[in-house]
Amino acid sequence: MTDRFSQISPGGRIKNFLLLSLIFVVIFCGCAAIIKERSPEEIVAPDLRWDEKNYVVFLKQNMKDMNERYSTEYAPYDFVVDTDRGSTLIKNLIEPEIVLEIKDRPWSDNMEDDYKLYKIFKYVQNDYAFFMEPDKWPTVKETVKNKKGDCKSLSLLLMSLLISAGIDTHAAISNGHMWVNAFYDSRWHVLEIDNDPERNKIYSIPGFYNNPLYKIYPDHTEKRVLFTHSKSRPK
Repeated sequence: MTDRFSQISPGGRIKNFLLLSLIFVVIFCGCAAIIKERSPEEIVAPDLRWDEKNYVVFLKQNMKDMNERYSTEYAPYDFVVDTDRGSTLIKNLIEPEIVLEIKDRPWSDNMEDDYKLYKIFKYVQNDYAFFMEPDKWPTVKETVKNKKGDCKSLSLLLMSLLISAGIDTHAAISNGHMWVNAFYDSRWHVLEIDNDPERNKIYSIPGFYNNPLYKIYPDHTEKRVLFTHSKSRPK
């Protein structure tokens, strides 16, 4: 079960978010570059010219289409992205050692895991400007230096810091958006790095975070399996 992460009290309880908010064009997700590697028949994000109403219609239909096309099984997949230094696997952009370059980090190794998770999440969410870079895949080091990023770069930073803290985590990509999942308190929690009150409404559509098309782990990437290659195709 995956819960939307809201806050962790010093005592360690993780609560669910109750309210989220809407975007009006997919470029506001800042993640258009995510879908550059997709096959032509796999529609993951709408035309950037679409307005809010059309995007919401697209998103609901796209989620339906993906669930009809893909099973909930996952298989290894080489997710290649284009950076300024050339093409590379997305997992190569994860840099846990970046924690050593953050001198004034508001968490420490001797904190309880729940509080450490909270402090890392709020550090990335509050100390970095959400900046749209739909066509760029910067390194985590560049993100820390510039103190800004979109859902791609901030999710990779957050994931890198959680790994350095020994917290089980992976990133997820679907519908032109990227977020982070972290395992704590016996279940997975969604860490939504985009705190814009308008864009967040789109993520509240039921099922948005369920069964993402891609899962990015520290050592490999997975993609949902097409029903033609799955044993679980409905009859």
